[in-house]
Amino acid sequence: MTKRIAPVALVLMLGALATGCSRDGGAKSATATPSTTATGAPPWYAPYVAASLAMPKFPSRQVVLSFITGNGCTPTWNGTSLAQATAINARIRQTEARGDQVIASFGGETGLELAVSCSDPTQLTAAYRTVVRRYNLSTIDLDIEGSASLTSAVNARRAAAIATVQKAQTRAGRGLAVWLTLAVAPSGLLPHSLAVVQEMMSAGVRIAGVNVMTFDYGSLGGQTVLRASERALTSTAAQIRSLGLKSWSELGATIMEGHTDTGDQVWNLSDARAFRTFAYTHRLGRLSEWSLLRDRRCSGTPPQPSNFCSGVTQRPQQFSQILGNQVTP
Repeated sequence: MTKRIAPVALVLMLGALATGCSRDGGAKSATATPSTTATGAPPWYAPYVAASLAMPKFPSRQVVLSFITGNGCTPTWNGTSLAQATAINARIRQTEARGDQVIASFGGETGLELAVSCSDPTQLTAAYRTVVRRYNLSTIDLDIEGSASLTSAVNARRAAAIATVQKAQTRAGRGLAVWLTLAVAPSGLLPHSLAVVQEMMSAGVRIAGVNVMTFDYGSLGGQTVLRASERALTSTAAQIRSLGLKSWSELGATIMEGHTDTGDQVWNLSDARAFRTFAYTHRLGRLSEWSLLRDRRCSGTPPQPSNFCSGVTQRPQQFSQILGNQVTP
């Protein structure tokens, strides 16, 4: 997933966004009546939110906060130490006080994932454990992308550390769900992505699911991004089934609202509606979007893709409403 997050100052807003970032409704999805336009079992829905950018109010009961990166063997929020990330920490406490869930995402496209920056197995395990325990996490997301994060040595180091942390959490009666977020092609997981899954399973990690990034494909040869993404999920479902995972129920998908990093590949609202129906029909385990701050119409004509708007005509957080099936969109 080419998540374009540059190192910027921590500017978090604990209320509605400022002018140009207004939203319609706050975190009301917990009580909203689900739409009946899609059939099947609802996926677990949790949008990504970039912790280093201004955070809007969350429209769902779960949010994937990104990214935990490494400064050597020290975990950070996009380069800011956990202790110094006071605004992020306050927002997490507020979210949990409402009974909502924060999922920490490790890695991303631009930052150093901990297993890359920390080569000492003991310290790496301690780094993952520090994040899990500090924020009392029951679910983590490992966003593994970039060549440095996909080497055999890094894969083995990461898998061993996560297995140790997960086992410790289980012994303590808390448990830890581990999601792997990986790049995908219409033909399914490419060999380097598949290797991440295999290494985790070989190390004894109980994988909650594989979340594929359904955007930024290569040439689609005239195929729509929607059709390519449906093919990608169908192909990946067969791959993970062959590894012993539960096919569709342990499979997730993340879209990038509006204009993606690949110029001619655009997720429109109509695509999101059709994709939600596809996900429900197949009983997909998870749906996500990158990212919540992009889920709004642009003011003016900023270059696309933008960290702050989708580049398509939409209401604030309309993609989230569609994918989360919160209201009839």
